[in-house]
This record gives sequence, C-alpha cells and structure tokens, in this order.
Amino acid sequence: MDFRDYLKERCRLRGISLHRLALLCDLNQIYFYQAVNKNKENPPPWVLRRAAPHLGVSYLDLMIAAGYLRDEDLHDGKSGAAGTAAKAG
Repeated sequence: MDFRDYLKERCRLRGISLHRLALLCDLNQIYFYQAVNKNKENPPPWVLRRAAPHLGVSYLDLMIAAGYLRDEDLHDGKSGAAGTAAKAG
C-alpha cells in the first residue's frame, strides 16, 4: 500500500479528514496537503511524529509505513533502531 493511501485510510478509521489531521498536528493545511498529495517523497519524520498519536499508531509504525525504517531495522538491535530513528527525527 502506498503511504498516502495508508495515511488516508488511518484518517478514515479515526473519523478525521486530512485537513483536521493538519489542524491537530498544528501544521499549515496547505503545507500538509502538498506534503501528502503533491510531493514525490513522504512527509518528513517530524510531521510523522506529530501525526502518530492522532492516527492511533506509533511513531515507529509511521516511520516504517513511510519507508524511513524497515522491520529489519528494529530487529537488528535496540541501538541500531534508536540511532536510525534519532537521525531521521
């Protein structure tokens, strides 16, 4: 599943729109819309950190869904995953 579809599905499951998610994350709605719908890259990790609690998923789950981390990164050892997440966020 494409990350944008994943994000939209999480919003649907939580009963919020992308516009509402942007407001909850204290993000400019135009920036957020472009980050989700127009950019070729996924939203940056700092946006995912803000969005995670409102989507009912962990920050790490969003980082994996967005392609910043892989499941294997988490199984390589705590120091590897924490270091990768710290650099990304």
